[in-house]
Amino acid sequence: MSFKTIAILSPGNMGGGVGRFLGRNGYDVITCLADRSDFTRRNAEECGFRDVPDMPTLVAEADLVLSILPPAEAVGVAGVVAEAIKATGAVPVYADCNATSPQTAIELERVIEGAGAVFVDVGIIGATPREGSYPEFCTCGPHAHLLAELHGRGVNILNVGPETGQGSAIKICNGAWNKGAFALYTAVMLAAEHFGFTEHLRGRLPESQAGTVRKIDAAVVRLPSLSGRYIGEMEQVAETFASVGLPGGFHEASADLFRLLNLSPLARQRREQIDPRRTSLETLKALVEVLEKTPAKVIG
Repeated sequence: MSFKTIAILSPGNMGGGVGRFLGRNGYDVITCLADRSDFTRRNAEECGFRDVPDMPTLVAEADLVLSILPPAEAVGVAGVVAEAIKATGAVPVYADCNATSPQTAIELERVIEGAGAVFVDVGIIGATPREGSYPEFCTCGPHAHLLAELHGRGVNILNVGPETGQGSAIKICNGAWNKGAFALYTAVMLAAEHFGFTEHLRGRLPESQAGTVRKIDAAVVRLPSLSGRYIGEMEQVAETFASVGLPGGFHEASADLFRLLNLSPLARQRREQIDPRRTSLETLKALVEVLEKTPAKVIG
């Protein structure tokens, strides 16, 4: 292995899962838990991470840094890492694995390589790793080959092209489809619930949209707890679409929908706290209460 120590920022659901499997495959997996929540600390410990005291120590020890964050945090964290690189003279490989637009990926490349390190753009497709099922890391850019050794060690590596931004574009388009569909369905059902005909509408959908409805119906229960993370991703989708001449308004509206969901008490629950017995209809009723109390200017 050319990498010995891998830093992950941060050990949340995906980052923690990736780190767990990398540790099982012989890597020394580290992170910095300064100012992090008790939940994040517990998750890092359960996943076998080694905590280091600060960012300069992290970049000095790491051969590879995997940034796996809510997309709204990607630029800020890259800036902190870049300052630590400059201060220490360390030159780790920095892989941005976030749902950012290709333009943001290029900006991140300038920040990291301007500090003297090596940058790889990665788009993650799939769920957190588990035995027999690993997410796909879509790598791109001139240094993408450096991540090849991780293949089969908790992630599957797919080099998708020579240009920075191509990996991000794959992730953005995947999120645009899945989470955009979730947002549209949820908005429609919230309107139906507000006007009192949800059951009538839902009775008609299975005839033409059975598979889709089942999938999205299950997603609605989880959406409030994920909504804060999805806001930034939908903004990045809108930016990406606009950059190639496509309308970005639908995904800007999706971001607004997730802002609304994020105001619900249900948004304070982590994934493992979601009541498995709660139905999508019960979720919609709780969200309508938030909708009816929230001025439009707050979310739009």
